[in-house]
Amino acid sequence: MLINIIIITFTLFGVRSILFDYDGVRKSFIWIIWAFCLGYRTFVTVPNLIFHPIEIFSLICIIRIFSTNHYRYRKIPRIYNIIFFLFFIRFIVDFNFSSVYVLNEFKNILLLYQLFFISQYIEFDEKNFYYFIRNFLFPALYISIFGIVEYFNPMITSTIFGYDNLNIDQNYINFDQKLFGRLEFLFWGTHLAANTITPIFPILFYLRFKKYGILNNPIFFTVAIFLFLSTIYLSGNRVSWLILTVMLIYFLISFRNTIFPNVKKYTLLITVSFIGLVYSLPATTRYMSIFNAMTGNIDVAYDASSSKRLILIDDAIRKIYDNLNGLGWGKVFWVHSDFIQILACSGIVPGTLFIASLILLGVKILKHYLFVKKFSNYNQLKLSLFICLSLFIYIVISLGLNGNYALIQCGAPIFLFWVIIECFTVQSINKFKKI
Repeated sequence: MLINIIIITFTLFGVRSILFDYDGVRKSFIWIIWAFCLGYRTFVTVPNLIFHPIEIFSLICIIRIFSTNHYRYRKIPRIYNIIFFLFFIRFIVDFNFSSVYVLNEFKNILLLYQLFFISQYIEFDEKNFYYFIRNFLFPALYISIFGIVEYFNPMITSTIFGYDNLNIDQNYINFDQKLFGRLEFLFWGTHLAANTITPIFPILFYLRFKKYGILNNPIFFTVAIFLFLSTIYLSGNRVSWLILTVMLIYFLISFRNTIFPNVKKYTLLITVSFIGLVYSLPATTRYMSIFNAMTGNIDVAYDASSSKRLILIDDAIRKIYDNLNGLGWGKVFWVHSDFIQILACSGIVPGTLFIASLILLGVKILKHYLFVKKFSNYNQLKLSLFICLSLFIYIVISLGLNGNYALIQCGAPIFLFWVIIECFTVQSINKFKKI
């Protein structure tokens, strides 16, 4: 099949670049970002043991680092060493050769540590931060364009990507008109593709500030915003909708117009215009169900999904209380909350440290952002840290309200942005201390 040949070729080119290019270690992050396009496509080594090209790029880069002499810019923060040491101990206790599910879940969460290990050998200055952030535009455009094509003419994507036409009949023809007809992203493998592209909105403003390509043109910039808004809207992914809502509120409250004159008026105009274009009762009902689910006021007849999620979360919380040392990797059903999943699998101590490490990161970014706003006139750094805080919002809500890392293609974007904003913030803080 042509798509499989393309995937294999892409992976081989990435491996060659990472191993032999002069800046192959730095480029490994770019290949990982580009691999967000691939969705569910993986390589099967033994039955049920799968490796995504993202994991292959990560492991190949680590091999290059060990086999060559690379300058190390920083050490992995100690808290992550402790967390993943405890994760590894839990894995050793659980592992047996008869179950690959233990290995699959552990290697998925281990990707975060692998990325932190690689990041030690990459300089995270403004130039590289921009280099990584701008490359996210490619997978975001890829997922959005093919997602919209799938929604309006699924036969095209079925022909290109080779999935079963029966899925089209099931997902796109027999819609109940009283409900919200969702874009399923069959070409990518899961509707969580919408969550993958959600960070593009603060990134678009960052690229606009940097006068990147056609985004410097206000017409193309507006078209890009409407394209991504349409994709996320059609996905019906309520967590993505919530992330956008929180990002919008944060943007309107915190963003300084001195960087972009009239940007708040522009944002409100775009938001109101888009809502006016897509407004419908099913969409409104689905959007309001986000807040009903968060308050526990669920209409079971309409929102069976949230009801089932709450049942799974309640069951997982009971298991956490009953098993403070954790049930083990691969032994907890997908509970649609990575925080609770990790607490239930690894135990109360490493799970709490995992959550605490993210909280500490948020505090670190916020304190540095407020310091820079007060004592510096460097708008570039202010905007970069604002983007970091926006990405932090994306990471926290995603890990709190979605199950992501069980699928490597869903967890990798979150983990990569986590590493990027951590390393960039730490390097920026250290730079200011030297001044």
